[in-house]
Amino acid sequence: MTYKSLKINVVLNGIKQCCAILFPLITFPYISRVLGSDGFGKYSFSYSVVSYFLLIGALGINTYAIREGAKIRDEKKRITKFASQMFSINICSVMISYILLVIVMFLSIKIRSYAPYILLQSVSMILTAVGTDWINSIYEDFLYITLRYIFMQIIALVLMFIFVKSSNDVPAYCLISVLASSGGNLLNIFYVRKYVKYRFTLHMNIKKHIVPLMVLFANSIAITIYVNSDITMLGFYFDDITVGIYSFSSKIYNILKQLIYAIIVVSIPRIAYVVKNCREKYDVYMNKIFMALITFLLPIIAGMVGMSSTIIQVAGGKEYVTGSGVLQVLSIALFFAIVGALFTNCVLIVFNDEKECLKATIMSAIINIVLNIILLPYLGMIGAAITTVISEIVNCIMQIIFSIKFYSWRKLNFKPLRCCLIGGGLIVIVCVICNTFIDNIYFRMSVAILFSVIVYGTVLILMKHSLVMEVVYQLKRLKKR
Repeated sequence: MTYKSLKINVVLNGIKQCCAILFPLITFPYISRVLGSDGFGKYSFSYSVVSYFLLIGALGINTYAIREGAKIRDEKKRITKFASQMFSINICSVMISYILLVIVMFLSIKIRSYAPYILLQSVSMILTAVGTDWINSIYEDFLYITLRYIFMQIIALVLMFIFVKSSNDVPAYCLISVLASSGGNLLNIFYVRKYVKYRFTLHMNIKKHIVPLMVLFANSIAITIYVNSDITMLGFYFDDITVGIYSFSSKIYNILKQLIYAIIVVSIPRIAYVVKNCREKYDVYMNKIFMALITFLLPIIAGMVGMSSTIIQVAGGKEYVTGSGVLQVLSIALFFAIVGALFTNCVLIVFNDEKECLKATIMSAIINIVLNIILLPYLGMIGAAITTVISEIVNCIMQIIFSIKFYSWRKLNFKPLRCCLIGGGLIVIVCVICNTFIDNIYFRMSVAILFSVIVYGTVLILMKHSLVMEVVYQLKRLKKR
């Protein structure tokens, strides 16, 4: 079986993540005004609760299945047996997750008051389990994943404009959000069988899989705690409006993070395959991934810092503009989150050292919770953003330290970093000028993006950034053909 090049996969997943930005940019202005900060706060708080049970249902299966499945994807019998076991374990974990969710709603009056929204959003657990989307990732079928995602987003977009028309339509928005994020998994039930004809089995080989799954699961829980606990705790300290404003800025931050994270996501199957079959290429791949991350990450951070208020106004309206400071603080967290994710996914996880990941994420989660308890009553939303930054820094540093026995950060090529920093600094200047002289937010945003791209691209070309030089080289080869 042949596989697409890593470059094509990066482009395809990049397109998917661009759509993940484009669709919210279309829906945010509408949803934020129709639901209001109060309605959006209800949605965000309920999702922050559901996210913990989504992880229980997922049980770390996605990461584990991609890593282990990529190693045996060319062996039909082994991959079929493995996929059946993963699917069966996932079904059982979803059942356990629902039982725990019902118990928590019964015990907590606060959470029980959000029951309709929570139950609707929990449907994602079922769709994720039956969809087995990790099979598509094992076989690097990112073309199908991208096209399916765009198709489901368009359907969800149409349904949103039809059924979400007032602040009372939060339940409808919850269901449509589930369709947008997980509805495509229904198509997977039939599609993935072109690769693997899995089935439910009682022979799950729990003894073999349980330890790495539980480590990855605990790692995911810890990550969710230090990523989502700020919203959950804000919900207990403050009203739905405050939660809505903070959640809106956090949502923009997470969308931009996922855009960059796409580079890592498409690299995991190939990295896992390389580690097993051609170890000598590992260092080369790590440098390419790092270079791509830095090249796209720094201008996005610069844009978040320089245009935070404008970004929020364009996406959600003036009602959310008080969260611009939150977005600026979170831009700092973005750098450490992405670099930490590189060492987590492309070093520790592919070398089967999930336990070290767990140590880092547990420490980050503890720090996040403690700092939230201390800072939230006094600093509110900004305090929540600061705790996220500190947690991401701690996690990043620990992941890099734990990775040294497999791959030292000193092997990375830092030469492209200099021109990216210079380009990012110029982008901030462009944003400041646009903020000073242009009043219309939409025209300001358009001009800022246009000139930022021109300035950044010019810097990369003049300083002969290796990624740009490689693109130029490939174009010359095409012309010769």
